[in-house]
Amino acid sequence: MTRIRAHPIEWTLIHLAFLAVSAFFLAPFLWLFGAAFDEGATAYIHWPASPTFGNFVRIFTEHDFGRVLGNSVFVAVTTMTLVVVTVSLAGYSLSRIDLRRKDWITYGVLLLQTMPLSATMVPIYGLARQLGLRNSYVGLILIHAAIELPFLVWLMKGFFDSVPKQLEEASWLDGRTKLRALVEIVVPLARPGLGIAAGFSFLSAWAEVLMVIILIDQQELKTVPLAFYEAMRTQGGYTEVQYGVIAAMAVLYLLPVMAVFFGARRLMVRGLMNSTRGL
Repeated sequence: MTRIRAHPIEWTLIHLAFLAVSAFFLAPFLWLFGAAFDEGATAYIHWPASPTFGNFVRIFTEHDFGRVLGNSVFVAVTTMTLVVVTVSLAGYSLSRIDLRRKDWITYGVLLLQTMPLSATMVPIYGLARQLGLRNSYVGLILIHAAIELPFLVWLMKGFFDSVPKQLEEASWLDGRTKLRALVEIVVPLARPGLGIAAGFSFLSAWAEVLMVIILIDQQELKTVPLAFYEAMRTQGGYTEVQYGVIAAMAVLYLLPVMAVFFGARRLMVRGLMNSTRGL
């Protein structure tokens, strides 16, 4: 096929638009990395005249950021593990078990995802208090997982629908149980979907701040989003913000997210490309 070459003006306009959009999204990151190494950082972008690690030292000595970061890692990884196991079983059940009005159930599960989190925070707070789940990692992890389950269960059902049932039936004839066939045959074929579930659940638990604010009061249990909130709130009533400290926290806060993305990027890309199956 003959390739159609763009007009020079059209080519220039497209690239200028791309550069403008890239600059718009990259500007906050340029400020972030510049301010993190600047003792006198301000709200404006400028490269520090004398780069220093002083801001990083301060967040560990004055804000106990090491423990806070460890808390966030524990909550996010545990939430991710719980979500992956749960959506695997729930998605497989919706895909394989014959139920009346199964399509209604499937879209009913997805409908739960449309409920604004802020509209449910009052009943969630009351329920957590009644069950003794406030100031508890168990309560925080369960709520983080519940927030992500509706969409991911629906998504995993689509991936399991794409796995031929004949493969399971053949494994049953070989003597495998249904659970063993799920683990050894079906789950490996649905790895892209599991990659999406793991990535989304980790990022959601890692970045979610509303539930942390209303459920966690004890300083030894706080996570990084709550540390950000407290650091901004206590700096002179939002008027004397120590931008270098905030930027240093943000730089370290980005590292686990980037590690998860680069570690699971192939599975997530494959999963997103195939996520429309089963609609």
